[in-house]
Amino acid sequence: MSFDVTLPLVMLAAFGLFNLLLSAAVAAAWSVAAPTRTAKADAVLIVRLLPAAGSAALVLTVVLPAFLLHESRHAHDQPGPILVTCAVFALAALGDGARRGWRAWWHTRALMRRSWRPLPGHPAVRGAGVGMINVKEPLVALVGGWRQRIVTAPCVAAACDREEFHQVLAHEAAHRDARDNLKLLMLLAVPDALAWLPIGRELTERWRAAADLEADERASGSDPRKRVALASALIKVARLSIANTRPREGSRVIAGLGGLEHRVRRLLAPSPATHRGFSGLRLVACALLVPLLAMPLYAPIHSLIEVLVAFGR
Repeated sequence: MSFDVTLPLVMLAAFGLFNLLLSAAVAAAWSVAAPTRTAKADAVLIVRLLPAAGSAALVLTVVLPAFLLHESRHAHDQPGPILVTCAVFALAALGDGARRGWRAWWHTRALMRRSWRPLPGHPAVRGAGVGMINVKEPLVALVGGWRQRIVTAPCVAAACDREEFHQVLAHEAAHRDARDNLKLLMLLAVPDALAWLPIGRELTERWRAAADLEADERASGSDPRKRVALASALIKVARLSIANTRPREGSRVIAGLGGLEHRVRRLLAPSPATHRGFSGLRLVACALLVPLLAMPLYAPIHSLIEVLVAFGR
């Protein structure tokens, strides 16, 4: 097999192998740590994206340079079954991730075709357009990736008074400020083994719950009036959800995520103190150290690649 064929096959196989190992490590660590504390949304996001992002980083910064520096351009290696299996797994994970991302985009596109019209008296909230959408379900959601809009069902606007409805819109605007839609798309489309396991869905739901709690805090702040109004709106929308007998797949009902009781109790309690989260720049700095530390190990890493290529042959 020529160098031009071996290179992409080795990259795919390395991605698949790292992906499996990191997925297993995340699953084991989460099963131990998850019940002990409530993580912030960004922390859950990092944990969920770690297998795919970590695998891609290791392949591009460690495996690829080691292979290019030490592999002979004239070598003709015959791949073993382990290499092929890992490469097939990587292709399956990448393909299934693309399928899930496309499905999420299609659901959003279909939703926006449902007679969207601007909402009188609410031209925009923090730069996000607000509109009414013709659905019976008590839907309030931020939709779209780059061109984001807040959509609401008529029944929600009718059930809430002006202050309550304003806080509902402020909650969705807080999701927009945090770029939560793009984060959710990454969570849905991430290509890894966790996507096929219950823990992957659990991590995604944990992130949704944490993101909703944080959006509540950003929308209402420490103002007791705003916090009570948002809590009241959550209860009213929850009642509408209970009365609705045909929930629409893919719709996000505002009262259904994050645990209604927990969210209401948190809003009615004094505003919690804000804690500075783990800086993303620190994480990037740590990631940049990996290729620097791996440079002296390129030769033994290439030897391990050769073992992986030939194993089982």
